[in-house]
Amino acid sequence: MSTDRQRSDRRQLRAGMVFVLVLAGTALIGWGGLAAWQAVTQNNGSTASTLGVHMSNVATITGGTGVTCTDQNSPAACGVVFDAQGITPGYGSTQVGTVAITNTGTEASTFELSLKSAIVSSEDSFWTAADDTLCADLQLTVTDSETVPHVVYTGSLAGMTTPLTITDSGGHAVWNPGATDTFEFSLALPAGSANTDEDSVCTAAFTWGQNGA
Repeated sequence: MSTDRQRSDRRQLRAGMVFVLVLAGTALIGWGGLAAWQAVTQNNGSTASTLGVHMSNVATITGGTGVTCTDQNSPAACGVVFDAQGITPGYGSTQVGTVAITNTGTEASTFELSLKSAIVSSEDSFWTAADDTLCADLQLTVTDSETVPHVVYTGSLAGMTTPLTITDSGGHAVWNPGATDTFEFSLALPAGSANTDEDSVCTAAFTWGQNGA
């Protein structure tokens, strides 16, 4: 076989191999390479939100101006409920202040009233450490001023040791958003008040609790 014929056969063989490789590459691209189809779906903006428990507290000393606070802006610095001065034995059961509670949140709630603390301290230089009975001897009455008022608590001021469940102005234990009610506070000091009540100041702190129903 001549040399020219051998060279021609080799060129044809190489050309055939190149053609086969091109076909193979094209097949790969066409059957699952860069040209594969795709589809996508997407769910956006899914949310989960909560309700909230919030209240407003308006304390008014009898004859004074109401002081408003909320659980958000000043929960530990609400107005005082009463400021009764110059008390002597036989001081009558006198209304000394009110507190109006409103459910300002978005969740139906239950409410309760608690005495957080009742501390006796000095009124003047005559006071001694033994003069520590005034908070226990003072008689406190808390009245719910619904259409038909009813007493929520009556007894020793210092003895209000159990939280009191309170209802709204309609008598409902569960307060819907916007529900409100006003509670009246009265004080008395029995005629038989002990000498250890002299020269004393009883300072009381009340807490209004709210729980989602």
